[in-house]
Amino acid sequence: MRIVINPKYEGSLGEYVRSIPDRHEQLGQVVYKGRNTLFHTAVNGTDLSIKSFKVPAIYNRVAYTFFRKGKARRSYEHAMELLQLGIPSPEPVAYIETFRNGLLHRSYYVCLMIPGACDVRRWEERPDSDIIADGVARIMAQLHAAGVLHLDFTPGNILCDSAHRFFLIDINRMKFNETSRKRLLENFDKINENFDAVRQLALRYAVMTGIADAEQFADERVAAAQRWWKHRHRYNYRKYRLRLLKERLSSLFRRTTPSGHTIK
Repeated sequence: MRIVINPKYEGSLGEYVRSIPDRHEQLGQVVYKGRNTLFHTAVNGTDLSIKSFKVPAIYNRVAYTFFRKGKARRSYEHAMELLQLGIPSPEPVAYIETFRNGLLHRSYYVCLMIPGACDVRRWEERPDSDIIADGVARIMAQLHAAGVLHLDFTPGNILCDSAHRFFLIDINRMKFNETSRKRLLENFDKINENFDAVRQLALRYAVMTGIADAEQFADERVAAAQRWWKHRHRYNYRKYRLRLLKERLSSLFRRTTPSGHTIK
């Protein structure tokens, strides 16, 4: 087992952090359950978010053990790097990796919870949409100025609290020291399917970063986003058709007897 704890929290939270693998599914209130599970809890007066990553497929268990860092470790280390760069992310507390048969098994990332924060999905429909658009543009500009490419830069991975402070989450997929301007600007592509919102975001970003022709820049970003979403919808449609085909074949198989005679 590998446990790394932020020295700042070793005294107050160290004992609890070390107990997390034994608690596993009893880590607090479940606020999200899907591929991974997110818990909220309070320990010694400190509100925590705990992300429990699912056990990887066998090939990823091998990769994360021998060839690349696991998701929990990357989340912790990336948060540390972002904060050193002055880019806001919930403060990291610890990461834990457990191993089975010599390979990575379960892993956990622990950080401070941001009270009253929610993501910025569909921000254009909110009464404070202008403030949120400014915040999203500002944090994107900060990332790009620092050469940081967030590969999952979506509204669901940006938190905004009641004081309109913004924080990046789900940060295990990031690239630091990115020098390609083209790749950095791809962050605009999937930030919002509402292209008017993309335009407003691009105009704000242009002003913040000193781009001379803001209108042309906004036109380019909207066109790129339209291409990305068109491709995304085609991809999703192909997946849908494939799933239907699998379901039909599975249904046909179930209706066939072991002798190969179809049941009427």
